[in-house]
Amino acid sequence: MTWRSGTSRTSRTSRTTGETTAPAARLSDPSASRAVLIEAHAFTRGGAASRDRQRHLDDRPSVAAGCRRLAGLFRDPEVWGLPEEHCTVVSQPTRDSMLEAVHRAAAEATDTLVVYYAGHGLLYPLSGGLHLAVPETTKDKSFTAVKYDDLREILLSATRVRRKVVILDCCFSGTALRGHLSAGGDTIRLADVEGTSVLAASHATKQALAPPGERYPAFTGELVALLEEGDPDAPELLTMADLYDRVDRALMRKNRPRPQQLNRDRGAHISIARNRAPRQEPPEPDETAAAPKAHRLSTRQRTLAAATLALAVIVGLTFWLLPNGDGERGADGKGLSCGKAHSTFDWGDGTQRREPSVDSVHNAACRGDFDTMEVAMDRGGFDGTGFSAEAPDEVIASWKKRSDRASFLRGLATLLESEPTVDQGGLTFSNGDQMATWQRGPGTVPDSHYRWTGYFLCDGPDSRHPVCEPRE
Repeated sequence: MTWRSGTSRTSRTSRTTGETTAPAARLSDPSASRAVLIEAHAFTRGGAASRDRQRHLDDRPSVAAGCRRLAGLFRDPEVWGLPEEHCTVVSQPTRDSMLEAVHRAAAEATDTLVVYYAGHGLLYPLSGGLHLAVPETTKDKSFTAVKYDDLREILLSATRVRRKVVILDCCFSGTALRGHLSAGGDTIRLADVEGTSVLAASHATKQALAPPGERYPAFTGELVALLEEGDPDAPELLTMADLYDRVDRALMRKNRPRPQQLNRDRGAHISIARNRAPRQEPPEPDETAAAPKAHRLSTRQRTLAAATLALAVIVGLTFWLLPNGDGERGADGKGLSCGKAHSTFDWGDGTQRREPSVDSVHNAACRGDFDTMEVAMDRGGFDGTGFSAEAPDEVIASWKKRSDRASFLRGLATLLESEPTVDQGGLTFSNGDQMATWQRGPGTVPDSHYRWTGYFLCDGPDSRHPVCEPRE
């Protein structure tokens, strides 16, 4: 069956596992969707005779080119196919023209609304939250910039729009995934509607990158490249989760600032682009003609598989027995003795689903596999024992130095074998002494809907962390 834009899909239940899988993506209807692309690339000097680096923002000429190219791709029938009047570019805006363009699009859209901003993001000491620069913005006056919360308020009020996407290519854009910067600023404050996705070019405390001499800013450049060239390893329709994952990988390979994403409800499955180079399904084999050959091959393959398995066992045991290896030895010198992770639970809709990222972390802890654990936590914003939003490699390095690594990892594995608390924002495994947390959003594990965001020892250096505070 072929699904067309505008056709709704329901969840599918696996016949083998009984679990409900995520709904397949559908392309947002171009006739009922709107996109507003905003860019600020040059900044006035307020009549100053010379440029003051303490007050004035640097020009970012690549921002304008990236915004125009992205708008062209949204209008391209091979990518999304938005009518030109449904795709608005706002260049060098004032505060009022920026918000008015978003307000108008929000009033017109009924399917999907996309808001893209590229320019400077600023954090002012006395004015909480992310601010978006316009040409007259200066570093010392918060009122010269646009509060992200003002834009967010427009999105919240657009109750007719079913899906909302915000893409921010600016410094500190990860702040848009959080609340105001305060002591309790970890509360997620996405628009409270079905199907919302926020894609940010950088962490809440880090700057985005616009490399000198390059045509586009780093984040937008990778997004443009993906939409222009497609990805043969991706499906026919690119969801917001696909866009994030592939742009993240491209930036990671170049050692550039990593993006952030947070989705609400089905936001990860919103699709605003076709894949220009989708993977090709192999033709079904002729079972009758291929039967004799398949039989001969299967015999050889079984022999090869047995030899490979024996070699893997030998190498694995050798690895575990090495005193300086990452494999953590238990009391018997062969690794930790683990049970089964509690990775199947009710997501809040009465349906049992399995979350593979919990199994991944649990099994990695059982093996003492720090490399896998680092990958699992590498989605930004991870809080490690005694740390606050540290880089995953730094957290892993601290864990490797522990004298009680086996006990430490066994504690994590055992914790994940208990039943978690599940809410709209994520998962919490807690036993009073330890806590492991997950947030909704694509992780590093295939088919995962959560990403690992913290592991805390509440009787140690993390005792004052908000998640460890005793409940009333």
